[in-house]
Amino acid sequence: MSNRITSKIGLGLAIIHLVSFVLLALYVRNLPDPQAPLLFVAFVFVDLPVSLLDLLFASFHLHLSSLEKPAFEFLYPPYFIHGLLGTIWWYFLPRLVTPRRFGGIW
Repeated sequence: MSNRITSKIGLGLAIIHLVSFVLLALYVRNLPDPQAPLLFVAFVFVDLPVSLLDLLFASFHLHLSSLEKPAFEFLYPPYFIHGLLGTIWWYFLPRLVTPRRFGGIW
């Protein structure tokens, strides 16, 4: 029973994270301002351990953007890091911070 509680909390947090990320991504995509992607900085703090991957993917993204092919547009690193990995992080976070009797790993 307690394992279901942490699963429900994790699922709720993951859904909230994913919906807020998708809404922000759609909002940024529709803005004409070229500095609009800076709004993703909010997710750097929300997804802190996962957002350290931004440092690794920065040079990868610069290499892809120099190719100037629209097929690589979907490989924008914040979409992968914060949209996918950040959502997975928020799903497992309740299990990582709660004691075993409540369904966590401690």
